[in-house]
Formats: sequence, C-alpha cells, structure tokens
Amino acid sequence: MSGAPRGTENTRANGAVLENPVSASGAEHQTLMLIDGHSLAFRAYHALPATIRDPAGAPVNAIYGFLAMLFRLIETSRPDALAVAFDVGIPFRVELYDQYKAGRLELDPAVEAQVERLRRVLVALDIPQFEAAGYEADDILKTLAHQAEAAGIETLIVSGDRDLFQVVSRRTRVLYPTGRNNDPDLYDPERIEQRYGVRPDQFRDFKALVGDPSDNIPGVRGIGAKGAARLLQTYGALDVIYANLDQVAPPRVRKALVAPGAHEQAELARRLVTLVEVPGINLNLESCRIEYDRERARQALAALGFRSLQTRLP
Repeated sequence: MSGAPRGTENTRANGAVLENPVSASGAEHQTLMLIDGHSLAFRAYHALPATIRDPAGAPVNAIYGFLAMLFRLIETSRPDALAVAFDVGIPFRVELYDQYKAGRLELDPAVEAQVERLRRVLVALDIPQFEAAGYEADDILKTLAHQAEAAGIETLIVSGDRDLFQVVSRRTRVLYPTGRNNDPDLYDPERIEQRYGVRPDQFRDFKALVGDPSDNIPGVRGIGAKGAARLLQTYGALDVIYANLDQVAPPRVRKALVAPGAHEQAELARRLVTLVEVPGINLNLESCRIEYDRERARQALAALGFRSLQTRLP
C-alpha cells in the first residue's frame, strides 16, 4: 500500500498525484476494502475506555480500536487492496440546509487529536488516505466504489453510516459495524430489501420520506419506515408518489404527503442524503495494494504502546 497525506486528491506520501485511474485489466477476483475513517474512529472512541493510553499517558483508545478492527477485517475478508477516506472541513450540504448535522460537524477535540495520530500510523502502514474539502467521506467512498465497480472490482465499504446503503450493488457491499464482538453486518441488495423493504436504488427516497434524526434531516412528518417502504413498493420513487397523490391510500398517508411544506422537505432531504461524485478523486488499485514495511509499522505501533497489535499485523 502507498501512504498518502491529506489533500483535495489522493496523493502519494511524497505528494505525487496518483494520476492513473484503475483499469479493468486484471481486475477479476480483486477485492477493494474502503474504510470510513472518522466513522470507525468515533465508534472506537466510544466503545473502548479512555484508560487505554500510550507510554506518555495520552489516551489512544480510538486509535487502538480502529486498528484492532482494521486488522481483524483484513484477516477475515482478505482484501487485495485498501484505502481510507476522511471528512475534512464543512460539507457543501450545510449551504443547502444550515441545520444539517447541527451540533455534530465539530468533532470532539479529544477524538480529533487521536484521529490525527491515527492518520500518521496509517502512513506508516502505507495505507492511502483520501479527503476532499467540501465533501464528506461518504461521497469519496461512493466515488471510489463506482470507479472500482466500473473496472469489475468487488468492493467492501466499512462504515457506520447508512447513507452508503444507496451505493450497494452486486459488486459493492457495506460492512456495518455493530456492538456484537465488533463483527460487522454485511449488507448486500437482498439484506437491504429484507431489512428496509426497499432496493438500494430506492434508499435515498426512503430516507427522504422518513428523514434522518442523526443528521438532523427532516422527512415527511407522519410517514414512518413501514409507510415509506409501502409507498416505494407501490410507486417506485418519490417523484412518482407525488405524481399520483390522488391514488395514495390510506387518507392519513395522503394527508401527510400534502401537508404544507411536506413535498419541499422531502425534496430537500433527498438532496441532503444523496451521495455525489467527487472531482479529483481517482482510484489507483496498485497504490492501494496491501504491501508495507513491517518493521516501520511495528515501530509505529510500539510508540503507541500497542504490543498486542504488533503480533496481529496482517
């Protein structure tokens, strides 16, 4: 793997842009694992006690938890390539809705300090890192996954953000972390339809109807998950629902859909949850190969006091 510092594009450790996008040549049976960096670090921070500290006494629970899960995922899923995406700056969605993720955009300084140290460890492990100002990690992960899919590469996205369910396809699946022994749930198209009653391509419209309290996104008041699923099973898409309001039943559902501002709220919610392609983000599979200097990695872990993780290096 080739380490990469932060920037608006994916770069090598020495700052050279990875200009060669992945091609379909030789892509058969290749698997790319994409990690939502802040999502996993945040979960690790809250899942493990702050008593996990480095030799200098600084808390490193988020770093330890992130790396422990990463090593386990590599061991169990055995991907051929790996990359991590991080959030940076204020996302463009705030311009659309100033209450987007209200109270959540500013990461706890204690978490952010560990994320900065984690990113240096990822450089030592030669793991590429991607970020783009104005975009979220989800947008970057979608962009990379679509490039991989176009090249015939299987992709596993590891994230605790359900917005990525809209990207799921036959070649792209999401590993969603849970609290059960850190084993993530695997979401493929069948699992999403079984769980939510909608297809991955309908997931944006599903969230447009129900909203997303975790991101402070309003949906249509009075429409719950089951009701939204039934509407999409019947009409297929949000636009079709609103084009056939006279046929919508029962009356209470129609009333919710035609309430003042309901349609506008649903349209806004759909824009907010829709992941976009990020310009300047290019996937180079060879640069994401899992190859690294074992001694350099061991020293980085030793500096943090992670003796057990040194023996678990992939």
